[in-house]
Amino acid sequence: MILDLDNEASLDPGRVGSKAAWLARARTVGLPVLPGFVVEYGASLHHIWVGAEALAGRGSGGARLAVGGEPLGLDDDLIAAGTRLGSPLVARSSTTLEGRAEWSGAFTSYLELTPPDLPKAVVGCWASAFSVDALGRQAAAGIEPGSFGMAVLVQPELRPEAGGTATITDDGSVVVRGVAGSPAPLLTGWSAGLEARLEPVANGRRWRDGGLVELIGMENLDELSRLMSEANEILGATQGEWALDGGMWILQLGIVDKRRQDDEPVDVGEDVDPVWLEVVRGLARAPGPLGEELVLPWALAGLPGDAAEAIGPGRPTLEDCGRLSRELTAHVWGEEAAVAVKMAGECLQQLHGPDPTQALARIKSLEPADPARAIRLLADVDALESHRSANRVGRGKWEPLIAAVVLVAGERHQGTPASPGIGAGISAQVSPGEDAPRFAARNVVVIGHPLPFAAPLLWDAAGLVTRSGSPAAHLFRSAGALGVPAVCGVAIGDERDQLVAVEGGMGVVATIPLHGPDA
Repeated sequence: MILDLDNEASLDPGRVGSKAAWLARARTVGLPVLPGFVVEYGASLHHIWVGAEALAGRGSGGARLAVGGEPLGLDDDLIAAGTRLGSPLVARSSTTLEGRAEWSGAFTSYLELTPPDLPKAVVGCWASAFSVDALGRQAAAGIEPGSFGMAVLVQPELRPEAGGTATITDDGSVVVRGVAGSPAPLLTGWSAGLEARLEPVANGRRWRDGGLVELIGMENLDELSRLMSEANEILGATQGEWALDGGMWILQLGIVDKRRQDDEPVDVGEDVDPVWLEVVRGLARAPGPLGEELVLPWALAGLPGDAAEAIGPGRPTLEDCGRLSRELTAHVWGEEAAVAVKMAGECLQQLHGPDPTQALARIKSLEPADPARAIRLLADVDALESHRSANRVGRGKWEPLIAAVVLVAGERHQGTPASPGIGAGISAQVSPGEDAPRFAARNVVVIGHPLPFAAPLLWDAAGLVTRSGSPAAHLFRSAGALGVPAVCGVAIGDERDQLVAVEGGMGVVATIPLHGPDA
C-alpha cells in the first residue's frame, strides 16, 4: 500500500493519482523532483466509504470525524518510510480528479510534519474529500460523494527562498509567477505575486520582467524556463509549480486545461441604441428555459427597480407563473395574451437576427409591466428554479449579445487576464463563511481574493472577477478548465444590482446598472 515514488507502479495514476504520477514520470527523465512515497489509492477506500455512510446523517463535519476516527493500520510502515525521508515532511492529496484543473486546490495538504504525524495527516487528506468546498464541487460536477478514492503523496518539505508557477502558453512564451518564500499564498489566492515572461522576439526570445528577476535572478529564471521546456518536450506538461531552495525544484506538473468558447463575437457597433440597455437587462434577468418562457416576453419593456431583491410568498406552481406571465405580456404588448406571446417571440427572433432595427423600434413603444406583479413573478420564477433538482442553466444563446452590449456601453475597468472567454450576467458578491451565498445560475462571481471556497459556484457562473490575487491562483485554473472568463485586480463595487460583462482574454470588465434610471 506504500509505493516509493521511483517504483514503476507510481507511474500509474490509477494507483497513485495524477499529481504523484506526473512527478514520478518527471523523476524518470531526470527533472529535479524531490524523492518521496505514495500511500496508494486503494488504502483509502474503506475510510472514504465510512465517510460517505456518515455524510447523510451527520453532514460534512460528521463525515470528516468518522473518517478520522477509523484506525489506519499502516502506522508503523508510514512512520518508517517517513523516517527515511527525514523532517519536516509534507503530505498532499493525489487523485485522478486532480488531473483536471477544475479540481485545483480542492483537497487538503499538511505541512511541517514529523514522521509520527504521518498517520493522522494521511487520514486527514482522505477526510478532506468531505469538506464543504470539496462536497460543493462534487455536487456541481455530478459526482457522488464516496465514489472515488485518494492517494497521498509524502515528500520532504522545502524552506524555499521563493516559489510559484510556470506556464507555457500557446505561442510558446513561458510565463513565470512567484512570491518570496512558500508559493502557498500565490496558489491559494492571497498574494498577487510577481511575474516574468519569456516571449518570442525577432532574434529569439527575451524576458519581459514584472519584478521577478530581482526576486530570484535571471540565472534561475533561465533554468526554470529550460526545465519547463524539457518537461513539455518529453512529458507534454504545459504548467508546473516550482520552488527555489539551493536550486530549482519542480513541485507539480500538469497540462493547462482551458475550455474554449466557440461563439463568434457579436458586433453591436460603437454607438449602442439606449433601448439595447433595457433589452439586455431583461435578457440577463431571465436565464434558462423558464426565464425564456415566463420572463422575456414582458421584460423586454423593462424591469421594476427592486426586482433583484424580490421575495415571493409561498411556493408557486408553474401553472400560476404561466398565467401571470401571460397577463403581464398581454399588458405590455397591448394585445390578447396569445397574440402578445406570439409577437414577443417574433420580436426576440429579430433581436437575435442580423438586423434587429425593427425589433428595437417596436420595443420602444411597449408599455412597462406593472411593477408589483412583475416583482412577484420574478420572485416566483426564482423559487421554481431553486426547487428544481438540477439547477444548472449553462451558457445561453443570449449571453454573447448581453456581453457585447455591456462591453460597448458600460463602464469599463482594466484588470489582469486570468481565464479567456467572454461572459455576462448579474453580479453576485460572495464571501467566505456564507451559509448560502447569494448566487444564481449565470451570475458573475465577484470576490475579494480568488479563494478556493468559491470554486463550486464556477460550474454555472458566467464570469469571475476578483479585486486582488494572481492568475496563478488555483481558482483561476478551475475557471479556465470550466470555460469561465475571469479577470483579477478589478474593483467594481459591492452592489448586486449590476450587470457585468467579462472579457477574460483582454482583462476587461464592464458594468451597467441592472435597472435603468426610470426604474
